[in-house]
Amino acid sequence: MKAKSITIAGKPLSRFYQLPFEKGSRVLRLAVLESHCMFSVGEKPGPLAITSLSFDQGLLTINVKLGGEEARVYIVVAYDCLLVSCSVDTDETYLGRYVYLTLRAMMRSGYCDFQQYYWPACFALGNRRSGYVDVVKKPGGFTITLKKKFSGLFRPGDDLPEVTERVVVPRERLLSKHTAARLAPVSIGYCFANTDLQNFHSNHYPFLIPYVFAATAYLKTVKSFKRFVLNPHDVDGISLSPQQEELNSICLAMKEIAAIRFNANAHLPEKVAETHTLNEANQLALLKLWNKALPLLMQQRFTHYFYTYGMRNVTGKPVMRDMKLVEFSMEVPVLSFVLKDEGDYYELELKIKVKGKLLHLNTDQPGLFLVCDRGKPYLWYLLEAEMDYKLVWFFSKVNFKVQVIKGYYREFFEGFVEGVERWYEVKRG
Repeated sequence: MKAKSITIAGKPLSRFYQLPFEKGSRVLRLAVLESHCMFSVGEKPGPLAITSLSFDQGLLTINVKLGGEEARVYIVVAYDCLLVSCSVDTDETYLGRYVYLTLRAMMRSGYCDFQQYYWPACFALGNRRSGYVDVVKKPGGFTITLKKKFSGLFRPGDDLPEVTERVVVPRERLLSKHTAARLAPVSIGYCFANTDLQNFHSNHYPFLIPYVFAATAYLKTVKSFKRFVLNPHDVDGISLSPQQEELNSICLAMKEIAAIRFNANAHLPEKVAETHTLNEANQLALLKLWNKALPLLMQQRFTHYFYTYGMRNVTGKPVMRDMKLVEFSMEVPVLSFVLKDEGDYYELELKIKVKGKLLHLNTDQPGLFLVCDRGKPYLWYLLEAEMDYKLVWFFSKVNFKVQVIKGYYREFFEGFVEGVERWYEVKRG
């Protein structure tokens, strides 16, 4: 970022006051702001009013009124600190009342996250417009959005998937002489339950759940769904093959760990870390169960897909219109990457192939452990390694392409590319 050469109201950025962020974030805590307060004991400032905000070339300018006086507060979001100044008094050694009160007014629940104003190297000096983001004015302020082409723009400090060792999860073999499960007027099928992992509450990881259904007269299609199988007693009176009994046990084990654990805002960092560790362990356990289930699933006559909108809907009787027929494949998807030099930035693109054929993935309903071609949403493939699904999940949120501005590529992103290259093909274009 070339921000150090900026001069604002005759003051270089090096003379801005620095307030440290919470480690690994752009969050400024009230306690930190208070520790830098320069007011003398007993000095009580009057009420402050924010009259307008603007954002130009990476600089947030806030016009304020305090009593009968007006001032401009300047804010620049750096990698690990907030750089602040104003048109009246604040400099590199003194945090004045205008800046203090402005930041205090911006804080809710004892902190303020400045991530929305953090766009390093996105604004070239002397140019009012950015090639990477759009700043749109609106009543009371503005919005900052990525241009469509840069929906995957990486910024220093953004989370990246951890690339360590790619461990393949053993997959049971499909017996060469397998036979499809026999059907009866009332029989059992299996449902791929999926939902949007980015929505809060009632979420779950993809899992399998059996269902009981009534077949049509010639046992060729489902006439009606009776119930989801939520416990072993839900299949009483139904003749099951040994494979179905084994598959049912796997499905029930999946459901036990499929729900995602969440943290309340007030949870301590230790509790947040504990919840994260539990979710990670459940993900890996589910992937292993999927690998056990897949060969058994291939022998079933009826398999469906259900977009659940949350675990709360996986109960009672399946709704016919929500259950879509799907199939599964034993073929293993192969990940590869393409790194392109695009002038001012690099772009890293994820590609997935099955038997050498490129899949065009659906970004609307990613299956975490499973992928499908958007042209064939009825055919799903199971990934074979924890690292595979974590990379696919990360790239699915950015249309499978990440852009990295060259100014910080080497320091913040090159190590990630080198880690990926140890386990996957990376072509340079």
